[in-house]
Amino acid sequence: MYQYHQLLLDRESKRSISQALTNTGSSPQENASHINNTGLSDDHMDRPSKHARIQSGRPVSVYVKKTEERVYSALCLSKLTLDCLKEEVATKYAIPKNMPVKIYKRTRKGLLIHMDTRMVEQFQDEDDFLVEVNFQNKEGIFEVTFLY
Repeated sequence: MYQYHQLLLDRESKRSISQALTNTGSSPQENASHINNTGLSDDHMDRPSKHARIQSGRPVSVYVKKTEERVYSALCLSKLTLDCLKEEVATKYAIPKNMPVKIYKRTRKGLLIHMDTRMVEQFQDEDDFLVEVNFQNKEGIFEVTFLY
């Protein structure tokens, strides 16, 4: 029981990765001054929620990986449009530019939904997805499915 309690206290006192990256130019004394008595930094409390609406015109990073891949890759969407998403996916997975690409979303319930720009506009910075890329030889198109 004591070890578990100590583990929780140690975890609370550690900085998050975003705090470490934003405080790299600070001295250790300045970094220590940001920690309050609860072990959480003031910066952590002031950060906007991940679910805050993204400002238009600002690039959004979306993390994707195929099920057989071990590591996620970032797609940087300069605009939240279906065309921009298609372009980034085609570049990432070496799909020829002249090949048509259809983008789908598979929900947790298993529904397959044809994605449109309104759905892409709902993407938030640092969303992550599993991706399936299939070539439909009969139709001559690539199908990309985002698994939620």
